[in-house]
Amino acid sequence: MQITKSRRRFNPVGVRRYRIHSTDRPVAGRRLESCPDAVCDMATTDKGDRDRLPQTNDVLKGESGKQYKLQQVLGEGGYGTVFRVCEDGSNRNLALKAEKWSKTVLKIEIGVLRATTSKNCKHFCQFVDSGKQPHEFMFIVMSLLGPDLAKLRNEQIDRRFTLPTAVRIAMQTASAIEELHRIGFISRDVKPGNFAIGNKDEDLHRLVFMFDFGLARKYVDKNNNVLPPRKEPGWRGTTRYGSLQAHQKLDLGRRDDLESWFYAIVELTKGALPWRLVVDRSRVQDAKIRARAEGRADFLQNCPKQYDQILNVLDKLSFEAAPPYEQISKILLDCCAENNIMMNQRYDWEGDPTSSMHTSVTTQSLDKSPSDQVRAANVPGEGRPTRPEL
Repeated sequence: MQITKSRRRFNPVGVRRYRIHSTDRPVAGRRLESCPDAVCDMATTDKGDRDRLPQTNDVLKGESGKQYKLQQVLGEGGYGTVFRVCEDGSNRNLALKAEKWSKTVLKIEIGVLRATTSKNCKHFCQFVDSGKQPHEFMFIVMSLLGPDLAKLRNEQIDRRFTLPTAVRIAMQTASAIEELHRIGFISRDVKPGNFAIGNKDEDLHRLVFMFDFGLARKYVDKNNNVLPPRKEPGWRGTTRYGSLQAHQKLDLGRRDDLESWFYAIVELTKGALPWRLVVDRSRVQDAKIRARAEGRADFLQNCPKQYDQILNVLDKLSFEAAPPYEQISKILLDCCAENNIMMNQRYDWEGDPTSSMHTSVTTQSLDKSPSDQVRAANVPGEGRPTRPEL
């Protein structure tokens, strides 16, 4: 079987971003003349000829000294694999993400999750352990999550959430972004696929978690001062949700995370963005500009009027400015009051008491729209952090 990426990163909970095709997978040593373009990068090179990934039933030892048996593949991609693992001694089920040594950016993810765990951040996986097999792979162990928001949206009628669910998701995801910014990081890849509900087995399925920090970056120095914008840092993020700054390949800050968040919230609320089927990145940029002018009514159609207020707030922010998180929260609370939304209402994914519930493992996303599959104009490796950033 050949596994072809439809997106570059993967989550710790499920097979969401990869499509499986029934063609042979090249293996080390096989002649590559007939190798499909999509998998030719598997040929050995001087830099990565020792790269390998662990396999199911392997037992890995973390820096803590604890051991983890790899039980099941949850997600797989060109840079690594996510496994469901069992912690030796406790029989606790966890997620383990392993990445190839020469390709890994797990140092960033480990740094983020160490910080969020130490600060008891509410909307983040618990960091459990990490480890490495030098020159082969690195891994991180974290708590399991449930389905991501992109998958859950696609399971709803008209591929959108009801207003009570959408607005409360907006509140939770905005809170998660604020927590990330409080510890000195920006995501640079905010989108529905990077948020998931908690593990139902732990009764956390009403709580939204943020994950996947492969594009994250520290935005403050050791004195907590905002770093000045860099010149020509290149594209970072996902085309559909990228900010206008990202389209101009300018350096990104906190405001850009929230702009991406806003596009995601509009999509979750109304079911689609006007540029959903647009592949060319420059045309997506034009559509986002129109969404602030003559296309604004279409962009915010079927959304509460408070969304228009939030967009006005975000578009006034400068690169260095701290976003007005409290003001955004208040606007969303006003939306709840106006639409009789109660915090204890059922979320759409909870269904009625007699319906089947989601398990803690996502199996496959239904979102196959072109603009969501095409990331950074299909340039391999573009969008991942550079070595200096690591």
